[in-house]
Amino acid sequence: FGRGGRNLDVAEGWFSSGKSPYDRLDRSFALSAARSALFNVVLAARVGDGTWNRLLDGDVANLDGSGSIFPVAAVDEVLAERNQRLDIHPTGPLQGRGESRVGATIMQMEEAALAPWAHWVGGISAAGLEHERRALRLNVQGLEWDYAGTDLSLRFRLGKGAFATSVLAELIDPASAAQVDESDDG
Repeated sequence: FGRGGRNLDVAEGWFSSGKSPYDRLDRSFALSAARSALFNVVLAARVGDGTWNRLLDGDVANLDGSGSIFPVAAVDEVLAERNQRLDIHPTGPLQGRGESRVGATIMQMEEAALAPWAHWVGGISAAGLEHERRALRLNVQGLEWDYAGTDLSLRFRLGKGAFATSVLAELIDPASAAQVDESDDG
């Protein structure tokens, strides 16, 4: 989101005033950060209701390791099993113009989560970006780990658009890490 959330601040200024940043890179970073932040809002809602890792009727699924997506009118045993083994994933929106392809129930969930951010949704669409979908979860591949004294080393692969910091944030409690660091100093 930029140092200190700067790109989000630029997006807020742009979407509130209607005046886009002069610099093309500032516009690009602001749009990318705003889309990611709104995706995170929807993801947080799905985590909150426990549906982030399973397909629901009306979802749009993503084929693992690709940009391919397809609508899921109804979840059957085959789709549920493919989802369970991480072959396909439920998706969330990357805001923009155009149809989202989700069913009415999923659309209502996403719109409810994004209601407080309507000016951002509108600003992103007005900027000309097209609506896209991104998987709500990551398939961490090739995970390897080892200890050297008190140091833990992790190695893994992630797909396009995934961040190692997201994986690490789920694995490590910053408060615990700080406690370990403090005990090592004393």
